[in-house]
Amino acid sequence: MALNVQFYKVTNALINEDIVVPRLVNQQSLDFNAMCDYLADGSTVTAADVAAVMKQIETRLPLVLGLNAKVVCSPEGLVFRPRVSGSITQSQLKKKLEAKLAADPTLDIDVNRALQTSDLSIDDLTAEISIELPKVWNERFQQKATFKRVTKALADGTEDPGNSDPNQGTNTGDNTGGNTGGGSNSGSGDDDERPGVGG
Repeated sequence: MALNVQFYKVTNALINEDIVVPRLVNQQSLDFNAMCDYLADGSTVTAADVAAVMKQIETRLPLVLGLNAKVVCSPEGLVFRPRVSGSITQSQLKKKLEAKLAADPTLDIDVNRALQTSDLSIDDLTAEISIELPKVWNERFQQKATFKRVTKALADGTEDPGNSDPNQGTNTGDNTGGNTGGGSNSGSGDDDERPGVGG
């Protein structure tokens, strides 16, 4: 199986030019149980063992990240890090001060004062998880991945003129329904390197 892509022509307002961009379509899904089965296949562990470890990671990882530690989860360097987001602008500060002044006009508040670092409070922050993929994963994926151009068929069966490349693939429409659980696609053989494909 290849990565099915459709091409779309849009206008980029920033550069005031038309631009053709790709988008993945017909994407399938490999659910958690099927992924555990795939990881356990050919190894000394069972799918239940794999699932137990994955569930432990789900439970324990947030706690470790909450201790302000980065966690390396693979030999090649899959890294989870804690990240913080949140900000306040000068205009947001002014609105906040104006609201305080409206609630109590007796307060001595300069709504036009300059923004200070102390104006951003802990309550304005959000904790998030950042994921860093190993570069070798992308390199390996690019070696395995192939593309198949998918055209967008019109209702009368003619080809969309926006996709008039003579070298495009033979698939002429979106597949209906997704593969949820790594089931089989008719006509495909099993391939250990591509989970969810084949029988």
